[in-house]
Amino acid sequence: MRKIFLLTLLFTVSSFALTLNQVRADLKNASVSGDSVEMKIRTTVNTVSGKQVVSVYVVQKSKSKMYTEIKTSFMNQRTVVNENRMKVIDLNTNKVQLLPYNGEALEALSYTRFNPLDSGDWKEPKFVSENLYSIEGPKGTLYYDAKKKRIEKMESDDEKKSVLTTFAYDGEGKFKSMNVVVNANGVETSVFTEILLLRSSVKFPDRLFEF
Repeated sequence: MRKIFLLTLLFTVSSFALTLNQVRADLKNASVSGDSVEMKIRTTVNTVSGKQVVSVYVVQKSKSKMYTEIKTSFMNQRTVVNENRMKVIDLNTNKVQLLPYNGEALEALSYTRFNPLDSGDWKEPKFVSENLYSIEGPKGTLYYDAKKKRIEKMESDDEKKSVLTTFAYDGEGKFKSMNVVVNANGVETSVFTEILLLRSSVKFPDRLFEF
């Protein structure tokens, strides 16, 4: 009887075990489609030498149409992609370049990558407590809330540096910000990224992709 009970308990626990594929699917369902998205992002980098603010505006409407603007203290640039053509505009000088586009990632898009599970070889989730699971991967250990279906934090630590990334959400559970704190040789650097706008790009005018 005891053996049957243990087997039943094991089966019950296994049937409710969280899988990596399930986590990835839940995160994908909770996000706006990457092929149809409009975003405004502000990233603030704090180092011992000062503060740098990067403002990014990204619109993607299908895989072949992208509109991005990136503004820093040393750059103010707009890039428009339509199929295999690309227009780059220096908004400070109004200089325009028309270039072929072969699918390479635009610089502004690097600021829109908030999900560490999108790439890399990650292990299956391990139960920590209540609804919290840990997932180990090449970028460190990620902590996922299975009930709220969101990433809470990620941490990594080695003899050279420690990195702690925390994620924040609004009252509706939508992703709001990400803060990365790096400690290396007693020196701390932080990168704080805020989502100022996140919605579908369905209403973004198609004429702005034409050139």
